[in-house]
Amino acid sequence: MHIALAAVTWDPQIRGAVIVLTGVLILMGSVYMLLATNVGAKVGFLLALAGLTGWLVLLNILWLIGGGLGSIGYKGVAPGWVTKEIVTGDLVQNSTLKAITGSPGNPSSAFPNGWTVLHTGSPLLASASPSADTALTPPAAAVPGAPAVPARAFPAPFTTTADYVQVAAYSKGGHNYLFNLFGYKVFWRVRNHFIYLKHQPKYVLIRVQPSLPSITLLGGATTLPAADVTKPIYTVVLAHDAGSLRLPPILIGLGSLLIFGLTCERLHARDKALQRAKAAESGAPPGSPSRPAGELQPA
Repeated sequence: MHIALAAVTWDPQIRGAVIVLTGVLILMGSVYMLLATNVGAKVGFLLALAGLTGWLVLLNILWLIGGGLGSIGYKGVAPGWVTKEIVTGDLVQNSTLKAITGSPGNPSSAFPNGWTVLHTGSPLLASASPSADTALTPPAAAVPGAPAVPARAFPAPFTTTADYVQVAAYSKGGHNYLFNLFGYKVFWRVRNHFIYLKHQPKYVLIRVQPSLPSITLLGGATTLPAADVTKPIYTVVLAHDAGSLRLPPILIGLGSLLIFGLTCERLHARDKALQRAKAAESGAPPGSPSRPAGELQPA
């Protein structure tokens, strides 16, 4: 017993789970207990479940309106860049991605055909560069007590970001469309807003080269980093992950709506059964209007 209490006290994850579970049992259990003592265990359970799921439907609608970006709400995976591969030397010969190598027997579909050059200051390049730097350099030392850093699929070829210089960047894809009709992508735009169901993969290539050592002349400024043209070029291939920020609210809201509808249907069926039973006892046909309370009746 003491060991279990010590584990709950020491581990914040276990303690947090126990606190949440206790709160759920107290809040939901107290409501169910009050309903069960007044209307019975079965009907009280249906009423409590209908109220809970109806509240969850409204709550998830608010989360969806916020786009999953607010301070509250159950969020999914945020959008970001995923490292697909790090290629050293010739990109087309050493790459394994079809977006780079192109179709077999069709050299015109290989890189750089179909790729757009990204110039310095491009917003797309600015959003992808931190992910490329993360892939090219080793992770920081683990902090005691912090979550373990997952192992990387590609070893980092450099030690710091000062060891290389960016020499080129390209992008391809990212055109979302409504659906694919016999090999043709159908687009639909309402004013300046595109309506789409499909995501076309978006790739960004960032090419770097080892840098020459900086030189500081006496009385002069330090030279800017320059690429060492005698060293091979490293290419980081990044793919954009659209994420799933709105997926959890959608799934929870739809599931809650389904349970809410089922519980309301059961409650409605119970009311109809009670009405039929009362009509059978009084001899009146089901659905006939009853006499108002307090009306005088003949002896």
